[in-house]
Amino acid sequence: MKEHILDRIRNIDDLPTLPSVALEVLSLAHQADVTIQGIAECIHRDPPLAAKVLRMANSVFYRRGDRKVETLHHAIIFLGLAEIINITTSLSVFSALKSRKAQEVSVRESFWDHSVATGLIARHIDRKLGMRAMGREFVAGLLHDIGKIILDQYFHKEFITAYDMSIEKDRPMYETELEVCGTNHMEVGFFIAQKWNLPSYLADVILWHHQPSQASSRDMAALISMANFLAKASQLSCGGDRMSFILTDQDAWKVLKERGYDVDALDIERITFEMETIGDQVKSYIDTVMEPTGKEPGNG
Repeated sequence: MKEHILDRIRNIDDLPTLPSVALEVLSLAHQADVTIQGIAECIHRDPPLAAKVLRMANSVFYRRGDRKVETLHHAIIFLGLAEIINITTSLSVFSALKSRKAQEVSVRESFWDHSVATGLIARHIDRKLGMRAMGREFVAGLLHDIGKIILDQYFHKEFITAYDMSIEKDRPMYETELEVCGTNHMEVGFFIAQKWNLPSYLADVILWHHQPSQASSRDMAALISMANFLAKASQLSCGGDRMSFILTDQDAWKVLKERGYDVDALDIERITFEMETIGDQVKSYIDTVMEPTGKEPGNG
């Protein structure tokens, strides 16, 4: 029965897990004494992941100039700790949550397009408002809808019913999910965030990105909520959340204004224009993440 879906998810033995190295990197990122060497050594404990991180550092998406990055140590210096953490998280999440069945592929592609777009747009707004999220905004954008993947993977029929209903009735996914499944992607995602022992700000964003005023990490939740709306406006959505909206009426706008950010100075028309290329950026990023891995990286 639908009211038991969240309880049933809690009892699933084969729920996806993030590699321990990825979780450790996320944890290290919040320590005041984190070092380049410490992050490099941590990633090197998972050689396939290390190879993928180095490959991404040399990809078209990240590479600047002709100089090749040969070691993880140099990659961290070149891109910065925040970007290496983003790359490590992205690679791990894409791997953990890849499609297992043919019917999941279409929804999964829409999900990743929307998630990456939300992360990239959050980064853009962060810079405009001077929020100094230090890369955390990209990880939060990438993971904010993670509950949708779990619902799709383990309760595909019910999830697609909610998905189709949201499109047909032009209603938010979290409303139709609750009607069909007795829970929604925020609650399911929050459970996964706790199971993975993700940083508290991520769990908070996952649970409250549709109601950021209720979050403990209100700045981050509001940032992701606003980016979420703009991703939908860029036709990068996952579900029926394509209804029209006025950004200045949204909870996210009000929270950021109350928190002292000069949102009224934002040129929404210009930002929307700047977002016209977001689809190309998303495709480039996802293609880079999905590219086959070559040889293992050098130490250092």
